[in-house]
Amino acid sequence: MDRRIKVGLLVDDIDTGFTQQACTGAELGAKSIDANLYIFPMKYLDYREFLEEHSRFEYQYNMIHRFITKKNIDILFVMIGNIGCRTDYEKQMEFLNSLPKIPIVTLFTSYDGYPSVIFNNKVGLEKTINHLIKEHNAEKIGFVGGPMTNGDAIERLSVYKECLEKNGITYDPNRIVYGNFESACEDVVEDLLDRNEDLDAVVFANDLMALGGYNVFNRRKLRIGKDILVTGFDNAAFTSNIMPSLTTVDANAAKLAFQAVSKSKEFIAKKQDSFEIDTFFVNRESCGCDAIDITSYEDEMDLIPVFEKEKLPVAGIFEYLFGEYSLGNALDEIETDFKEFFFVLFDAAKYNRLSQDMKLIKEKFSVITGHPILLYTTTEKVFNMLSVFKRQMNQFSSESEYRVQLAEVFAMLYRLFTMYNSQMIEKQHQHIRDISEMVNHMTNDIFVYDSNTENAYYSMFSQFGKLGLKSAYMLSFGDIVRHYRGDDWVQPQKLRLKAYEVDGVVGVLSMSDASVKVNDMFDMEYMPDHRATMVLSPLYSFEEVYGVMLCEVDTKSFDCVTPVSVQLSSALKSLILIEKQKDIQRELENNLKRIEETNVVLDEISKSDELTGVLNRRGFVDKAHGIITKKSNRGKHAIITYSDMDNLKMINDKFGHDDGDFAIRESAQILRDTFRNSDVVSRFGGDEFVCLAIMGVDGKGSDIKNRIEVITANHNALADKPYPIEMSTGYCEFTCGEDVDLYKLLDIADTMLYEEKNKKKKKNGSYR
Repeated sequence: MDRRIKVGLLVDDIDTGFTQQACTGAELGAKSIDANLYIFPMKYLDYREFLEEHSRFEYQYNMIHRFITKKNIDILFVMIGNIGCRTDYEKQMEFLNSLPKIPIVTLFTSYDGYPSVIFNNKVGLEKTINHLIKEHNAEKIGFVGGPMTNGDAIERLSVYKECLEKNGITYDPNRIVYGNFESACEDVVEDLLDRNEDLDAVVFANDLMALGGYNVFNRRKLRIGKDILVTGFDNAAFTSNIMPSLTTVDANAAKLAFQAVSKSKEFIAKKQDSFEIDTFFVNRESCGCDAIDITSYEDEMDLIPVFEKEKLPVAGIFEYLFGEYSLGNALDEIETDFKEFFFVLFDAAKYNRLSQDMKLIKEKFSVITGHPILLYTTTEKVFNMLSVFKRQMNQFSSESEYRVQLAEVFAMLYRLFTMYNSQMIEKQHQHIRDISEMVNHMTNDIFVYDSNTENAYYSMFSQFGKLGLKSAYMLSFGDIVRHYRGDDWVQPQKLRLKAYEVDGVVGVLSMSDASVKVNDMFDMEYMPDHRATMVLSPLYSFEEVYGVMLCEVDTKSFDCVTPVSVQLSSALKSLILIEKQKDIQRELENNLKRIEETNVVLDEISKSDELTGVLNRRGFVDKAHGIITKKSNRGKHAIITYSDMDNLKMINDKFGHDDGDFAIRESAQILRDTFRNSDVVSRFGGDEFVCLAIMGVDGKGSDIKNRIEVITANHNALADKPYPIEMSTGYCEFTCGEDVDLYKLLDIADTMLYEEKNKKKKKNGSYR
């Protein structure tokens, strides 16, 4: 039997509704071809202009794609338009080209050189705008677009312009503003209304921005659908529930992802080219329409009056309800149960047995609501289907008694589905409460088991099954990795499986049993042998990265991933500290010598510079004095260098203190690379560095200065920063001995340093 293919899905923020829809569709697509699906949420390509306090450390997610290799993933679908919406096209292409050389397909946005699956934005949006113009006589139409770094946003703006032109309406750029595809766009909507007080309608490039627009219109006491007509794009889950319901374009992310992933094998074999998914106009109240157009729904379902149940267009009804999902094998059982319900209802109406068969009708409909059907369709579509079916049943009799019985049957069906809907909402609320309770349990476990970290891990992982996580794995890097914004991520090739939970069985592993190669991380010994959908998330706290969490989820538990990983990160940080404390305590109890060694370590820490990792002023003075006066070094030639950065103030002022810190760390690394491991490198204070080296012969000061300059040039080339990192350096050569005055040597080196500074200033007008 062929092994299951491994499908990767690289997404932005798994907590957004659009992306969760895409993940749901991708999971169903993977099920339809019996493939494993691995979801990699990496937030957004890091870009400083969008840096906000609450998300300042989310750049840690950017490294998650580094766990994708050509040996652990067979095909990768990438939502690069979403991931890179805060950067330009060139940066997005650069990122795509950096991914492993495996089959790559882009979703929702097309890119040169890559197959893609995208929406046909034009069809649905064109019908929507034409509806505003032709049915509601709108002429002054505003447009709230998405970021112009996103391909969909660009295309939707283009459709808006074309529609105006085709309808003889003059395009006015003053009626366009740009949001960020998020509901937090109220400021741009306010600006649009301030500049255009007489707008007839506003077209939003997606539903989330329309939701933000609703808040603005309500504050201004503009009646949506009357004073101002409003449309959106996407047909998100909330659009039928807000007041008034939102007229929009059905561009379901789940359907697109389903179609794409279900063709994974064809993409791998290069038998599938790029293709588009149609979009559809969804008419509701916000555009000014008042009533449900049942006739249009009958047309969509291909439901014409029929008098034989065998001629019922079950396929058309099912296609209306479930769209692209109806093409997969995930809904076969649901389709069978729907067909039985239609036939029972049809016969009861045709043969006037509505009262006698009401119990049977109820049973058949209850079977349908026993399925998680709202994962694949919407409440609105089910109600529309029932309304259409009721009108079809009216054809069998016009007698008042029959009509009353028919009304009672459908009232019962509406009531059953309303109750089902309420139960689903309550389950969602309970799910949220379960997550909160689990988070509290994890926090408590840290302190309850502070003397036994193995039990703490065991207790925490025992909670995951209650949330619907079928399995979970915590893979640590062994050591804490400090990853600062702007630094290159150094990918560890091995991980350590610290703890896992599979089907209720929890395990905590020792170090000797825990090693896992990145290439093999999806084939670990403890992985489930059934088809699975898994999400990989980073475990981090501020700049400290501890590892990753891999958890098996389904459509009902995507919202667990972030809170679980956040809390596990917090717990892990505490447990690491507890484990370190335990180690120290154990050593203190076992051996007095260990106490001394621990004190030495603490002393060394106090002598180290936190930013660069080299010695600080105190550490240098202590170590340098010991080396210079050491008996075995007496009479040996030595050198002290004194370096000072030339352009730190410029970097801080122009590029910010993060870049200033980067430049300081880079300067320290340059000096590390210049000197030997046995030499002493220190940050003496601010942007000053002092180094000490024992030399074989005298007269090597100029060689060291040249070596610093060469290594500095190499670092600048690799750093690819818009500014150079430069230092001025002075030095003093001397002979080791007990009578050497360290501070006098530093004064001599400092004097030479400032002579060099003055030369640069005279030559350049400034240091840089």
